[in-house]
Amino acid sequence: MKAPLAALAIALGLAGSIQAHAADATTTAASAQQALVSAMGDKAKDITVEVSQGTARLQGWAQQPGDVDQARYVVSQLPGVTQATSSQVRTWLATDR
Repeated sequence: MKAPLAALAIALGLAGSIQAHAADATTTAASAQQALVSAMGDKAKDITVEVSQGTARLQGWAQQPGDVDQARYVVSQLPGVTQATSSQVRTWLATDR
C-alpha cells in the first residue's frame, strides 16, 4: 500500500514542478513582451515572445532587420532567458506598405 502512495506523491510533485515551470515561462514571456515594448515602442507591436526551458522564440513581423536584432538582444538580457531565437520573425518589404 505504501508503494502506490509513494508513486502518487512523486507524480503529484512532478505535476506541481511542471506547473511551476509553465508559470515561470508565462511570466518570463510576459516580461519579455513588456521589455520589447519598453525598449522599442511601436517597432515591437507585431512581435510576440514564447519562452520554454530558457529559450525565447520571437515570432511575428518587424519593420527592418535591425529591429529583429534589437528585439532578440533585448529578450536575451532578461533573467530566465538563456537563448533568444528569431527565425519566425519576418520583415516587411518597402512595397508592402
